[in-house]
Parts: sequence; C-alpha cells; structure tokens
Amino acid sequence: MNSTRRATILLAILTAFFVSALAFAQSGPSPLGIVPTPTPNPVSVSIWTDKTAYAIGENVTITYTVSQAAYVYILDFQPDGIVRQVFPNQYSTSSNYVSAGSHTLPDGMYKFTVYPPTGTEQLQIIASGVPLNLAPTSYSEPFPMVGSSPSAAAMSVQVQIKGITPEPQWATAWTSFVILSSYGYTPYTPPTPYTPPTPPTPPSGYYYYPPFPGSPGGTWYWQGGAWHYGMPASGMYWYFGPDMMWHFRITIHFGIGG
Repeated sequence: MNSTRRATILLAILTAFFVSALAFAQSGPSPLGIVPTPTPNPVSVSIWTDKTAYAIGENVTITYTVSQAAYVYILDFQPDGIVRQVFPNQYSTSSNYVSAGSHTLPDGMYKFTVYPPTGTEQLQIIASGVPLNLAPTSYSEPFPMVGSSPSAAAMSVQVQIKGITPEPQWATAWTSFVILSSYGYTPYTPPTPYTPPTPPTPPSGYYYYPPFPGSPGGTWYWQGGAWHYGMPASGMYWYFGPDMMWHFRITIHFGIGG
C-alpha cells in the first residue's frame, strides 16, 4: 500500500516536471536561425508616359512607381515585334535597385526618341524584391534586344527568372502609346497684318517741287508753309509718276453753291 502510494506521488512529480519544461521550451527564446523571416508584402508597380501619342522625332518621358524598394526592369515592345530592355541600359547613371516612390526616365544623358515604324508601342515594368537575371553583365548595344517577337521575349524572361523567386514577390504592369508619322495638320500661323508705308517727312520751306525722293503714285502739295502728303481738295500738287519724275498738276472741283 505504501509502495504504491509512493510510486503514484513520484509519477505525479515527474509529470509536473516535464509539463513545466515543455512550457518553458515553448515560451522561451529559440536558437538563432530557427525563427523564420516573415514573408514581405508583395511589391506593386505602375508605369505611364507623358503623352499617349507621339510623332516621329519626339522624345518620350517614362514615369513609374514602386510600393517598396525593388529591382526594376522595363521592356519595350516595338510595333515591329522586336522587344528591347530600356531599363537598366548602357547609359543609365543610377542602379536599377530603386527606392519606394516615383521615378522618371531618362535618368542620364540620353533620350528616348521615337522612330518608325508607326503603330502601338507597349512598355512592361517588372519589379522584384530580389535581383532577376534580366540585366546583361555587359552591353553590346545600348538597349539590348530581349526577343524578336513578344512570345520569344516572354519565353526568354520566364527562363531567366524561373526558380529565382516565387511569383508573389514580383509584380508587373503595362502601358502603351501610339507612334504617328505626324499629327496630320499644319499649325495655324496668323497672317502678318498690313502696315501702310509711312511717307517721308519733308523738309520745311517752299520749293518749286518736293525736294525729296518720291515713290510712284505719291502726291505732295504745299499748304500753310509746309509740304503735305496726298492731294489737296482743290489746287496745285505734285505727282511722282512711273517715269520716276515729278509732274505738276492742278485739281479743280466744280460745284453749285447754295
């Protein structure tokens, strides 16, 4: 009886010990590296251009946003089907690992100039929390070609990023614009208003005929101690004819007085 009772008490003590030890293990600190790193929130992106249509020869400005710091890649799908990587590129002065917020391209001493062919051109942005195998280690051309067609480019991108990062950790967005040969109209230029020539100012004093060069069709008359341009209502005046000579004339108005 006593032996059985002692055994029961010992078992209860051991059970309490193991329960306490287990509780301490669950509530106490874990060894370094055991606690998993929380999965970051998926990155979100957007992209657009400063206009929706461009004439050949104009320059394009690209703006994009990322919700968190990320590695950014931008692909250009040309109307002829060729796909090129426009960021990062040979001329970029900044890294393609960018901070959260808005960013503008070009980011260096280069321009995105519109060239033929005409049609719809598309831009795709890809952002990831980890670097992807999309940027070349060296550039054989400023904006490297990714594929000769959209399907070839898509396959190339999928092959390069496959297995690097799970899909929820990277995001993509699209935009497009139209390339025109021209805007199809000539800007209106208002006509230059006609300004009649200003007749020369004659010198003071009476002369037999006007003492200054004349212009064909011009008339002068002397009145009130000064020369006047035009014809008097009645009286003498000088006319400069197409023969480049002065001609003396008289105008007389006949009428019935009241």
